[in-house]
Amino acid sequence: MRFLSIKTRVTIYFTLMMLLIVGLELVTILVAGRGVISDSAEGTLLDVVHDEIDDVEYKDGYLDLDELDFYRHDVYVQVYSPGGELLGGAGTSRFAGSDEFKNGEIRRVEADGLGLLVYDLFVPDGHGGVWLRGVTDEDNDFSAARVITILALILLPALVAITAVIGWLIARHAFKPVRQITDTVDAINDGTDLTARIGLHRGRDEIHRLAATFDRMFDRLERSFDAEKRFASDASHELRTPVAIILAECEYARENAKTVGDYAESLEVVERQGRRMSSIINQLLSITRLDQGTQRLNRERADFSELAGVVTDETVRASGKRFELVKDIAPGVSADIDVGLMSRLVQNLVENACKYTPEGGKITVALSAVDGRLAFSVADTGCGIARRDLPHIYERFWQADASRGVDKGSGLGLAMVKQIADAHGGTLEVRSEPGRGSEFTFRMQCSN
Repeated sequence: MRFLSIKTRVTIYFTLMMLLIVGLELVTILVAGRGVISDSAEGTLLDVVHDEIDDVEYKDGYLDLDELDFYRHDVYVQVYSPGGELLGGAGTSRFAGSDEFKNGEIRRVEADGLGLLVYDLFVPDGHGGVWLRGVTDEDNDFSAARVITILALILLPALVAITAVIGWLIARHAFKPVRQITDTVDAINDGTDLTARIGLHRGRDEIHRLAATFDRMFDRLERSFDAEKRFASDASHELRTPVAIILAECEYARENAKTVGDYAESLEVVERQGRRMSSIINQLLSITRLDQGTQRLNRERADFSELAGVVTDETVRASGKRFELVKDIAPGVSADIDVGLMSRLVQNLVENACKYTPEGGKITVALSAVDGRLAFSVADTGCGIARRDLPHIYERFWQADASRGVDKGSGLGLAMVKQIADAHGGTLEVRSEPGRGSEFTFRMQCSN
């Protein structure tokens, strides 16, 4: 049994259950109807004789015997005149007391050593009337036991067959989603199609909930595999240059450095590239964690105004450039945020403005709150972004042409800003005009 499919097992169990129920019902009927069966000969005799009353008809003044059924259910029917003359019928006609008629009475007689039941009924009519006599074996149980037996022998196998077919169809329909789940899991397990989904229609039963759970799991698996592939691809792509520079500088120092100053200069190059690699790796890890959902937001009520002011001052100072910095930050703007991630968002936007704004340029940082939504913007007077490049600015490692600035950076800053904004349920907008600067605006709900 354990080697059979669940569908087959369910069908067998269903069929056996129905067989047991039908069998118990038949046994119950036979046991409970034992008394009825013992009286069934008399009941059958009465039923047959009384059924013949309506068939007593006359044509042209003569009794029409063609409409009478003289033998039915092991009961013989005979017709007599009012004077006791046999007019027609079938079966035994002579027995002790056969000449005597007792209207409406069932009596037991013997003929040829057999016990018989006799029932006489006078049917009056306009022609003087007739006697109907019914004769049957006292053991006649046709109306109960025989009917039950016949029905059992005919219907029981038919019911079992019908039950098995219906059970198989029900099981097949019920387990069709399971086959679909299995096929989808096999396809994903083979690694050939990570985008495959079960995609059952909506339903509240256990199988539909199981399918929906599998689909959510497949979504997470696909995102994890995509994030892993993207991380490996991004890391290998971006780390290739600093690694090559470090190796080249080490080879140069080994072959050409002669003084302490030469070695110090090479170490400075190695250190700079190492720091760049460290920054890239940290940013990639943060983006990957946000992609996979493994980095949860630690929201807390924080003063966004203070955070924006402090991070802006530190970032501009760290840039080493001189700008006209304008801070239009409304005081007391609070929001439920992850302070660490939001600090990174502010820092990246301000760093981006510092990177592409020349010395003496202007950077404007503004924060306001209207109708429960805050708006944080960073505007610069740098080189701006071409219209054709705007759709790509949030892509990882994407860089515009080299004319935008000297230090191109890693190309991960705005990608991380976009992910942090999405994680907080916020939006990012950008306006830019080549040669006149850019403005990035972050908006989110700041009140419950």
